[in-house]
Amino acid sequence: MDKNTIVGLILVAAILIGFSWWNSKNAAEEESYRRAERLKTDSIARVRAIEQAAFETNIITEDPQQSDSLKQAIAKAQNIQQMGKLMTAALEGTQEFYTVENDLMRVTFTNKGACIYSVELKEYNAYSADKNEKKSLILFNGDKNDFTVRFFTRQEVSTSSFYFTPQNVNNEKIVQQGDSLTVIPFRLYVDSVSYVEFLYTIIKDSYRVGFDINMVNMNRHMAQQVSSLDIDWIIDLHQQEKGFDNENNYSTIVYKYPNTSSIEDIGMSKESKNEKINNKLEWINLKQHFFSTVLVTNGSTNNELAYSTYIPNNPNALLKHYDIKMRMDYRANQSMQTIPLEFYFLPNHFRTLKSYDHSFEKIIPLGGWIFGIINRGVVIPVFNFLRDYISNFGLIILILTVLIKLIISPLTWKSYLSSAKMKVLKPEMDKINAKYPKQEDAMKKQQETMALYKRTGVSMWGGCLPMLLQLPILFALFRFFPSSIELRQESFLWADDLSAYDSIFELPFNIPFYGNHVSLFTLLMAVSLFISTKISMSNQPTNSQFKGMNTMMLYIMPLFLLVFFNNYSSGLSYYYLLSNIITIGQNFVIRKYFVNEEELLRKMNERAAKQTSQTSGKPKKKSFMEKLAEKTREQQRLQQQQARDKNKKKK
Repeated sequence: MDKNTIVGLILVAAILIGFSWWNSKNAAEEESYRRAERLKTDSIARVRAIEQAAFETNIITEDPQQSDSLKQAIAKAQNIQQMGKLMTAALEGTQEFYTVENDLMRVTFTNKGACIYSVELKEYNAYSADKNEKKSLILFNGDKNDFTVRFFTRQEVSTSSFYFTPQNVNNEKIVQQGDSLTVIPFRLYVDSVSYVEFLYTIIKDSYRVGFDINMVNMNRHMAQQVSSLDIDWIIDLHQQEKGFDNENNYSTIVYKYPNTSSIEDIGMSKESKNEKINNKLEWINLKQHFFSTVLVTNGSTNNELAYSTYIPNNPNALLKHYDIKMRMDYRANQSMQTIPLEFYFLPNHFRTLKSYDHSFEKIIPLGGWIFGIINRGVVIPVFNFLRDYISNFGLIILILTVLIKLIISPLTWKSYLSSAKMKVLKPEMDKINAKYPKQEDAMKKQQETMALYKRTGVSMWGGCLPMLLQLPILFALFRFFPSSIELRQESFLWADDLSAYDSIFELPFNIPFYGNHVSLFTLLMAVSLFISTKISMSNQPTNSQFKGMNTMMLYIMPLFLLVFFNNYSSGLSYYYLLSNIITIGQNFVIRKYFVNEEELLRKMNERAAKQTSQTSGKPKKKSFMEKLAEKTREQQRLQQQQARDKNKKKK
């Protein structure tokens, strides 16, 4: 035989030997599978035979306890057939707890469902009416909180029904903690090499809990058409703050889409809310007023249904009930697959949220557009700078108010000066009003008034425009103070918590929109606003065109704020009180030392005379109002002419 023939025979022999070995291996595995199926079938058959015999001998009727035992045996046999002995055994067990903590939080796990049972933030306390009581701040706690993964093998499997086996604990059930990293895996075995693992990781000095769902060799048991894992997340949030209604208003579900800079929420309200989200998410946050429970999915979700249910005030101090349903991407044909998730249990503190680089800081309602820019770029840095050197938050707010007033003082000066000019022009304005008393002369009166303003250098918007320019700062601070966790449980004078309302008297009844208490800071703020507005109005002519608006500002606005702010942050009312007091002081100083009304009138008359001499002998340039009046008269003339022509045609 030649060389090629010998090589061919060797290759044929190798192929035959290899095929025989592979075929015998598959046959052995198939025989093993058939043997297991026969055992399961025989087991069920034996149980059913026992059940049939029991019925025939009336054992079930005469002995209910034995009947229950038979039913349990049948159910267990069916579970073994569907899930195997290991998973069936995991349906029974004793609930055990494992606690891991770092410097910031204490996290308790349970082997039942391998979920996080409770979370305590160690640097914070929940509100207590007793100042001597230090009440632990527990974000959630108890069996009502659940995190369940659901998937299909031969039947639906819900992880909350099983007792997992922890891997990183000793006989005393103590977690083996590392210096900087603690890992605790929980496993649910389907067979000796196939299991579902929940792997938790806690890092030192971090509010993060890593959470990996590892599906190891589960492709042998999962239906091949399965493309997702379903997750049910149920959690009850407890009241942590002084004002239930205010905290409830700020508690909501917030979420963020991948590759976007903005966030979405289902609204801040005391009412029940629900929303369906048909999109992938980067994270979802079960937000309270000052604390957050966040699940970072990193875009692994393909559909989510999120809804929250409002729980009214009750003895258990429950704030809201949240129920989140999610669906995670899964590939059933892979032997090893990891779904990486992350939990964050953290305070809504701007610098802390920003440090995790997930845009968490955007959950703080600092306002959009220019309001948010002012808060993030100016107010928060200044506030944090003052906080580094001053421990009294009442003093910090005072200094912040003074700084803001100094910054806007040029606008205050322009507003006051404009009001003073209009006041000294009152005699001239009275003459114009007397000259044109009729309503049909309103246009002429307006033209002459504008001519007077132009000659004397008065702008009709001179008083309003500076006030409008101050509004962004006022609204920015309106957003900042109620959202500032720095004010939480900080006392000042009679207020025990600057982030909540202050109360000097509890009412025996509830007033709609107002509440059942009297807030002294709010009351003083409303009084100071009334005084400030009254002084400002005294600098304007009584027949001013803004008289109606000023009357509303004088009476309606203080009353409205008195009602609206009564349940709000006392720190915000304190700030507005200080702002009004400083404004009153500024007006007094300007009026007494910087503005002489007689001198101001003399300068205005000189300017008017100079303006008249410069324009004498020159063609008078028509003002915008004059041009507008001429155009209006021309249009009226044309309309009248058209009406006359139409009447002639009819005749």
